[in-house]
Amino acid sequence: MLLALRETKEERDVRIRSLFSFFDAANLGYLDCAQIEAGLSGLQIPAGYKYAKELLEVCDANRDGRVDYQEFRRYMDDKEMELYRIFQAIDVEHNGCILPEELWDALVKAGIYFHFLTSFYLGFFELFPNWVFYFVDFLFLY
Repeated sequence: MLLALRETKEERDVRIRSLFSFFDAANLGYLDCAQIEAGLSGLQIPAGYKYAKELLEVCDANRDGRVDYQEFRRYMDDKEMELYRIFQAIDVEHNGCILPEELWDALVKAGIYFHFLTSFYLGFFELFPNWVFYFVDFLFLY
């Protein structure tokens, strides 16, 4: 997966540690619901979404109401692997990137097909005909 991310193990460690630190702005060494909500707000995700509580529930392995770095790291490892498997399933040519046709086929197979998508897809690929989607791009959409 590191090869697909185009980063070394050390770079990945720094990226994940930096993300944890972003949420742990008070430098407490753990995340609670309020810190997660503040971090999501900083990422411009509206507070009305229940992501903070869901993230806390998923990450808090020992059920102490907090997410320490190791719990956060396990979640990131699992989530990145899940997304990598999805990426590989879409990348039917197995060339390390998703071609426009592969993306379109995957969206249609997933039942995502409506007028807006068609307009977006056609307009985007007319502007960027050589566009491809690498795993690192795919990861940061999540």
